[in-house]
Amino acid sequence: MLEAKKPLLIITNLYPVPWGPNRASFNKQQFDLLNTNLAVKIIVLLPWKEWLSHRQACDSSQNIKYCPYFYIPKFGRRIVPAFQFLSLLFYLPWIKKQRFSAILASWGFPDAVAASMLNKFMQLPFFVKVHGTDVNENSKFPARSRLMKKWLNKANTIFCASQALADALKGIGISKQKLSVNYNGVNPDVFYPINQKPYRQNFVFVGSLIETKGCNELLAAFIQVKQKFPEMQLDIIGEGPMKNSLVDKINQHGLTDSIRLRGSVVLSQVAEYIRCANFLVLPSYREGVPNVLLESFASGTPVISTRVGGIPEVVNNDVGLLVDAKNELMLAAAMEKAMNIKWSTEVILKHASQFNWQNNVQHVLEKMDES
Repeated sequence: MLEAKKPLLIITNLYPVPWGPNRASFNKQQFDLLNTNLAVKIIVLLPWKEWLSHRQACDSSQNIKYCPYFYIPKFGRRIVPAFQFLSLLFYLPWIKKQRFSAILASWGFPDAVAASMLNKFMQLPFFVKVHGTDVNENSKFPARSRLMKKWLNKANTIFCASQALADALKGIGISKQKLSVNYNGVNPDVFYPINQKPYRQNFVFVGSLIETKGCNELLAAFIQVKQKFPEMQLDIIGEGPMKNSLVDKINQHGLTDSIRLRGSVVLSQVAEYIRCANFLVLPSYREGVPNVLLESFASGTPVISTRVGGIPEVVNNDVGLLVDAKNELMLAAAMEKAMNIKWSTEVILKHASQFNWQNNVQHVLEKMDES
């Protein structure tokens, strides 16, 4: 059982930073709520190139430390945990001084592997939270899978954002007894419905502007459906390397009045876009359970997404439509179909009620108390 007054150490790359204040808001919400029960201190792992670009803003405090680590871009991904571990060793005197009750690593590979290595020197109760890509992508590579099998099996509990993630970890040799499905939550003070949505054909996308989020398919499907529904609108919220190519395609098709690239916005604005939209669309190639889907439910907004990862666990016919990934024709058909369905806000909100941070954090605390 955790000692009541001892703090919890969290190690992760997924946390807001001064130059990315909107990053990983779901982790911040969970960690803030954990902090009301246990004093939380966080080590944020930063790739050296990112740290180098923003080192002046890396103002560590007693509660947040910024830990840069070396890696070689596009080479030797399997050795990144070792580089992270070496960087974390510099914080070992500080870690020992804090007298932590436990360690929680949030991101399966490489972060949790490195944290598990570090815990050889601490021998603390060790917990891991996995999200999606950290497992789904890295488990495809034998060397990375072997590392996860060895080091994640040392955890007391691995919290999985979906059953699909738990199954994937079991498939690479992680003990079933260590796996615990724990869906993320939603902050109801931020994500809530409006009384009546404007009668428009308004879609919203929230996510990184990268190929695996289905940005190309989204644009192609929108262009196709707009020929039949000229009043269609699309708000794209997020930043990423595909931004310039999306701008070029939007200009090429004369859609600057219909598709608006909003960039990265604060969580309250994200919530406003989602609750005012008629549909949220997320055509990802791979996911765990994207928090934006849960946030859309809490806003009374139906979703259109893909049958990947844990998404089918949380999307049924009452709250959204699912399509195959990388299929712009199927996505276009679903967008058109969604506009012809009479959705029940009441049903969507009832579905949303099962996903809340209080339940999530209570589950984490119970597992920690068992350690």
